[in-house]
Amino acid sequence: MNILVTNDDGIFARGIHLLTKGFQSFEDVNIYVCAPDQQRSCVGHGLTLFDDITLEDWPLDDFEGPVVWAKSCSGTPADCIRLALCVLGDSGVLIDMVCSGVNDGSNVGSDINYSGTIAACREATIEGIPAIGFSCARGLKYGENFLRIIPEIFGKFRGNIPPLTILNVNTTDLPWEELKGYRPARLAHITYPCRYTPLESEGGKQRFAFASFTLDVLSKEEDADRNLVDNGYIAVSFIPLLQDAGSTMRDVEKLL
Repeated sequence: MNILVTNDDGIFARGIHLLTKGFQSFEDVNIYVCAPDQQRSCVGHGLTLFDDITLEDWPLDDFEGPVVWAKSCSGTPADCIRLALCVLGDSGVLIDMVCSGVNDGSNVGSDINYSGTIAACREATIEGIPAIGFSCARGLKYGENFLRIIPEIFGKFRGNIPPLTILNVNTTDLPWEELKGYRPARLAHITYPCRYTPLESEGGKQRFAFASFTLDVLSKEEDADRNLVDNGYIAVSFIPLLQDAGSTMRDVEKLL
């Protein structure tokens, strides 16, 4: 099985090295790495269309696990998937699954619309390739937990991810014995009210610097992914690529 691995924290980040190591017990898995050459968090599903993209060899021995190919990429996480699928496909390598992460920070609820981690999964899903995103709230001090989470999730969901659906896995940074286990989750509605600091204007342009944001979880249900993660669970959810077109068409029809 050929698995393409990426992230949005950069190829040098600890999380992606935990991700490749998480597959070390699977003898039938080959890992191909294509990840950004710099921090690319919160870029969403941005694509590079009007500039060149570069790939550069990355030392295989920098990774643990069954890594057979590794490149850093100048583009976004979604670029990494698109370009790697093209380059590998031209060399006769077909990818069976994409895994993204382990993200330093959660990707729950509304986060999935900003996340480069999930954008990489979405790009794979668009191409008909099953994809899993792994993320951890509040750091990776106990990141070794993912050496248990990754093989357990992969073992349970391998071959069981519905078409046009992303599998999203989130937990928080606690010792393993303090985590409360896996729970199915729904996406939470989260808002991020922001503050910007006005800076000195230049040439008639008013400049601002991002200052801070607050987090407001509007979903109060216990099984909302943000609430599960905050309460020490491993939240597991399916994210549909496309909503039910039939029901939305009926809603439109009522108003036409």
